[in-house]
Amino acid sequence: MQDSQDSLLGVVPFRFQCQRSGRCCRVGAGYVWLEPDELAPLALASGMELEAFVRECVRQVPDPRSGETRLALREGAGLQADRCRMLEGHNECTVYEQRPAHCRDFPFWKSVLEEGEGFERAREVCPGIRVEPKPEDREKAFEQLAALYEDLQKEIDAIGPACAMSGLCCRFEEADHELYAGGLETDYAVHCHPDAPEPEAPGRCHYHVKGMCTARKGRPLACRTYFCDESKEDACVDVHEVFLKRLREIEDTCGFERTYARFPELLKGYLKD
Repeated sequence: MQDSQDSLLGVVPFRFQCQRSGRCCRVGAGYVWLEPDELAPLALASGMELEAFVRECVRQVPDPRSGETRLALREGAGLQADRCRMLEGHNECTVYEQRPAHCRDFPFWKSVLEEGEGFERAREVCPGIRVEPKPEDREKAFEQLAALYEDLQKEIDAIGPACAMSGLCCRFEEADHELYAGGLETDYAVHCHPDAPEPEAPGRCHYHVKGMCTARKGRPLACRTYFCDESKEDACVDVHEVFLKRLREIEDTCGFERTYARFPELLKGYLKD
């Protein structure tokens, strides 16, 4: 498998973090190419004898690029004819640990790295691909986001919500809520706070350490507008929506995609980059 940094040298520079959506296994047309030495491990993972696996799950087809006859997985049958037969439900690969190299290498395929059309096809399918903004656009976006946060703080100070400093809002499993953020916010948080320990509990923010937030400067918009003070909740929600609109405008003008997902999950990808 290629290093993800190869993607930054592609015809369209991008970063990748698998979202386990299963879309690459059930959207679009194409082939899952197999190498001969992958057949036995796949058969074992499928709970089938090798001969039966080859008979039922493998076919020989010409490679559209080279014309060479190659081995490929068969698709499903009936209503599942447009998806990989190894896929269970929407996003569970039944042979994940033994999946073919062709699957492991996606989206770092030559066609994706070197061809604009190939990149766009992969991008349409995969939510884990995000275009890397130009350095000058990223710097501009960070400046504008920092100014937005300063303006937001003035609004929050005027509302005056009380904060008990309990840290409960950051212990998502106890507070029974999730923290969502965008790619720009997450990128900025990691830019401000590049070092972050492993979460103290599954699904928790990396920056919540011993009851305290260690990323006050770079924390996302949702952190800045959430308070346990129910008397100020409506006012904070209104302010959040106003500044979220401004945030989206920064993303659009500076080349950031409108990613929106659980902050801890997004954070993992940016911390690895």
